[in-house]
Amino acid sequence: MIARNGLAGGTLFTMVLLAGCASQPGAPVSDAGESRGGVLDTRPAGAPEQTETPAEDNSGWRLSQPEPAKPAPPPGGNSDSAVNALLGQAERYYGDGDYQHAIASAERALRIDRRSARAYLLLAQSYWRLAVPAQSEQFARQGLRYSGSDASLTRALETVLAQVAR
Repeated sequence: MIARNGLAGGTLFTMVLLAGCASQPGAPVSDAGESRGGVLDTRPAGAPEQTETPAEDNSGWRLSQPEPAKPAPPPGGNSDSAVNALLGQAERYYGDGDYQHAIASAERALRIDRRSARAYLLLAQSYWRLAVPAQSEQFARQGLRYSGSDASLTRALETVLAQVAR
């Protein structure tokens, strides 16, 4: 019986001892410095706070930083291929005499690139063929704003305007 009580007493004593060793958040850990929220502050009096966290053993884990935001693709990047594909489709429709589909494809191209003089030309030509001169003129004038130094595109847009003026 004594051995049993001795073992039970020893276990109880060990548990009480371990419970007393457990530190509580905010409690001083040692006399070496002051406690700041459960972290020992070992800085000399008046020293600034550290802004970097010292490297620690993370047991194979590592902190990952968020990737920086990627810049928007420059104008004329991948959107050029989409615009060119839509304009190629619009030109095929126009060549087949399917002006409504040509208009739809050119308008989709304009949603991607509002400054596509080629899209405005296709719209102006298609509306001219559909006998809607006001729309044709409007798109031809808009196309001239963006035709820049492309002489053949400028000539084609001016031709549509000349047809509308007759």
